[in-house]
Amino acid sequence: MRLHLLAAALAAGAVAPAAAGSAGYPVPGTDTTKTGATAPGDPYRYVAFPGQRSTTLVKLRRDGGVILRHRLLKTAKVVPAVALDASTTGLSADGTTLALIDPRSGPPPRITHLVLVDTLTLRPTARLALRGDFSLDGISPDGNRLYLIQYRGGSPLDYAVRAYDVQGRRLLPRAIVDARHPDEKMTGFPMTRALSADGRWAYTLYGGGEEQFVHALDTARGRAFCVDLPGLSAEDIGAMHLRAQAGRIDLLNDAGATVRRIDAGTFKVTTPKPHAVAVAPKDDGAPSDGFPWGLAAAVAAVGAGALVLLRRRYAAGTDSAASRSASSSRPTVP
Repeated sequence: MRLHLLAAALAAGAVAPAAAGSAGYPVPGTDTTKTGATAPGDPYRYVAFPGQRSTTLVKLRRDGGVILRHRLLKTAKVVPAVALDASTTGLSADGTTLALIDPRSGPPPRITHLVLVDTLTLRPTARLALRGDFSLDGISPDGNRLYLIQYRGGSPLDYAVRAYDVQGRRLLPRAIVDARHPDEKMTGFPMTRALSADGRWAYTLYGGGEEQFVHALDTARGRAFCVDLPGLSAEDIGAMHLRAQAGRIDLLNDAGATVRRIDAGTFKVTTPKPHAVAVAPKDDGAPSDGFPWGLAAAVAAVGAGALVLLRRRYAAGTDSAASRSASSSRPTVP
């Protein structure tokens, strides 16, 4: 039944699988149909299958993968990717608002379009057009504010974090910077992301710039903190990921060992002693909701509306970093 419903939904949108992975900076080519958008504690996952001029949006249960609703949107949009490991964003922590963005193809756009969707009905509630080149970096817990990465000069390394007031339909004038170091410029590429269990804090690991660091974004209050990771190179963090737990953020290596620990209240960085390092089960990144992703994603329109259902196995995707967060983190940073 699930495959039947999804095949019908994809057929309605004439979905081409190759178009599904056209996310914008900083992660062009990332296929977010493998992960979709979700939030810590939210029982649902939202997956957008873009076509040429339309998108089939699907709401399903994370536990079991049962499709609950689907809707054809008359515009091509994708779930936004926020890091090179295909971490995603777009769903507000209260579960009511989903933000989708233009797929990227060709040169940097002059105008960036977003669509806000009511998650109960999957109907669009707002269509936004921002002059310039933006990607979505986060959304406030109530869905009333979007956090964007603004790219300047066509470079993925020249960017600023901006806030957009949804109700006021305006881009707030000032960039969001670390108030402790307001003149320090962010550089590097986003490698991976984790969320606090309440969905308020977004922690993104950046590498490849002058310093490796974790960008901590408070999506409720519009604050940001850059936490440097001394002693680690871009090569060191290439296979690392973040895990947010109560009171701390751990940086884990490929074997699951904690190599740096960040206090979520003070942002002090420590290196655990070897005997204190805890090894966590390795997360293969694949969605664990039981949904048959390999079969679901293989649909194409051929000839005069004829559909051929292909059997295609997706490589293991990276689940939303939101679903990996373990418990609430409530920083006490002033």
